Amino acid sequence: MDRVISLLAALVGLIALGGAILVHTNADTQRREMATEIAQLKTSIALTGGQSQPAAVPTASPVQTKPASDDGVADALLALQGRIAVLERTTRDQSVELEAARAKLVDMSSTPASAPPVTAVASTDQPASGATPAAVVADGPTKDCIPLGTRFMASAGDSFPICKTKVVVKVASVDDGLATITGAGDVAAGSIGQLDKGCTVSVFSADTSGYAEMRVTCQ
Repeated sequence: MDRVISLLAALVGLIALGGAILVHTNADTQRREMATEIAQLKTSIALTGGQSQPAAVPTASPVQTKPASDDGVADALLALQGRIAVLERTTRDQSVELEAARAKLVDMSSTPASAPPVTAVASTDQPASGATPAAVVADGPTKDCIPLGTRFMASAGDSFPICKTKVVVKVASVDDGLATITGAGDVAAGSIGQLDKGCTVSVFSADTSGYAEMRVTCQ
C-alpha cells in the first residue's frame, strides 16, 4: 500500500510538472508573437505619421489642416501593450509555479518507495505489542531462517527453521490445493495447521507446480 501511494504521488507530481511546462511554453510563445505584432504596429504608425503631413498651399487666409487621425492606431497600440503586460505577469506567476512543481518532484524522487517492513506484516498475526510469543527462545537461529509472520514458498523436501524459535517447518509434499507438513499434517490452501509450541502454519496456495506459499505465526 505504501508503494502504491508513493507511485500515485509521483504520478500526480509528473502531471503537475507537465501541465506547468505546457502552460509556460504557450505563454512564452504568445509573448513573442505579441512583441512581433507591436513592433510591426509601431512601424506602421511611424509611416502613417510621415505620410499624413499636408502639403503647403499658398492662400491669403491659411486654412488649418488637421493631420490624418491616428487615434485608432494609438488606442490599438495601448491595448496591445496592456495585453503584453498582463501576459508577462502571468508568465512570471507560471514560472514560480513551474519551479515549485519541479522542487516537489525532486523531493518525491529523492525518497525511494519501499515495501512495508516485515515487522508491519507480522504485527497483524503476532501478540499485542510488548508480548513475546512462547515459542521464542534466546538460542533460536537468527540467520538462514524464516522470520515469524513472513510469507515464503516451499516445495516437497524443504525444511525451514523459524527465526528465534525451535520450530522447523518440514514440507513432505505439495499437491494441487494441499500441502503436507510434518507435525501439522495435510493443510489445504486457505487453511491453518497446528505446529508445536503454540505456533500455526497458514497455507495460502498450493498447486501442481509443486510449490506452496505459507506463513508461520506464534502466540
